[in-house]
Amino acid sequence: MFSPQDIKVKLKEMAAELKFDDLRICDVGDFSESDKTKFYNCMNLGMFDKMEYLKRAAEKKISPTKYFPKAKSAVCVCANFWRESSEKRIALYAQSEDYHRVIKPKLLMLSKLLEEFGGEQKVSVDSSPLWEKLLAARAGLGWIGKNTLLTRETNGSWNFIGIILTSLALPFDEQIKNRCGNCRECVDACPTSALSENGLDARKCISNLTIERKDELSDEEKKLVGNIIYGCDVCLRACPFGKKAPISPLFTNLPNNNFSKRSIF
Repeated sequence: MFSPQDIKVKLKEMAAELKFDDLRICDVGDFSESDKTKFYNCMNLGMFDKMEYLKRAAEKKISPTKYFPKAKSAVCVCANFWRESSEKRIALYAQSEDYHRVIKPKLLMLSKLLEEFGGEQKVSVDSSPLWEKLLAARAGLGWIGKNTLLTRETNGSWNFIGIILTSLALPFDEQIKNRCGNCRECVDACPTSALSENGLDARKCISNLTIERKDELSDEEKKLVGNIIYGCDVCLRACPFGKKAPISPLFTNLPNNNFSKRSIF
């Protein structure tokens, strides 16, 4: 008979074999009132721009169990995607294989392991209403940096996140301290001033304008974008933690894809 702790150990062992950087587990309770307030303030101020799906999914975003009522634990993994590249007009994450195709099969393998212990699961790789980065931070994989992304001491914000909601009650990990301190490198580096104490204003964000927007940009928006083709890594490259990131074991020698979406919220 395997205990919840035994199951967690097996999950972590498999995650390491699958070349994830880390696997941690957290509860699936509603997010804090401050997180909810910040989310709705951004929405009401129009900072989500034309990403209507964020509004439609608001309830499930702030309450994971509304997305999967049977959930008792969230298994969270992260994968470093840093690699050297001289191409700065295309976001680094989009210069390799579609991360959904790389990470999701690995999550399904972890989910299969949980199924063997009687669990029911839902898997998400930036493809559901789940507020994945806040779940990852809750689990202690990192903290939410001033660039609004999951940030880790080992590689900054060069992270892909995967989530498995499971009906199994597993031991939780502790959150870690936000280590940004007084640093403002990412905020000050943003070429369009999209970052502020209020969060990320997608109306000014090059990633949003070049990825999410489907209609033609205004002349002012075109000036913000400049010669950028797809996405923006400026705030990630500015982070002191990100500057010491190791080369990714998963996303170094994969073929280029046709660009894939990544949620910025």
